[in-house]
Amino acid sequence: MLGAFFITSSCNNENKTSAAVNNDTVNNIKPAAIDTISSGCYSQISGRDTAMFQIENTKGSITGSLSYNIYQKDRNDGSFQGELTGDTLIGWYLFKSEGVMSVRQVAWRVKGNELLQGMGEMTERSDTMRFVNPDKLKFDNGRPFKKVECVL
Repeated sequence: MLGAFFITSSCNNENKTSAAVNNDTVNNIKPAAIDTISSGCYSQISGRDTAMFQIENTKGSITGSLSYNIYQKDRNDGSFQGELTGDTLIGWYLFKSEGVMSVRQVAWRVKGNELLQGMGEMTERSDTMRFVNPDKLKFDNGRPFKKVECVL
């Protein structure tokens, strides 16, 4: 059932590319993020709040585990499945919090060995929280997920 959810959700993604590229920009195009984001662990620490994202990158298809431990709130632990398009990683976080399973769309911008979490207006559809307009996300430069050594 979960697999069907991910397949159905991924079918609704739109690929938008620039229709016109002039000769000056062709030589300055950066390598695809597929080559720059590596499998491993990424951690975010902000005061007493922590998050850990362990990913496996298979040719731009990203899977892994994600957990948030927000001070004085319930911990969220779950799995992530998404796609890397250019420098943006977007996908679905299936997690358990307060004994309830939930699904939320999440996104990051890849910047070297850091992942900047995307934020934007969200709406709930069919018990799933999703971005209203994924093309207009703001990415948090102040609290990046940084590449760290994975520990058991």
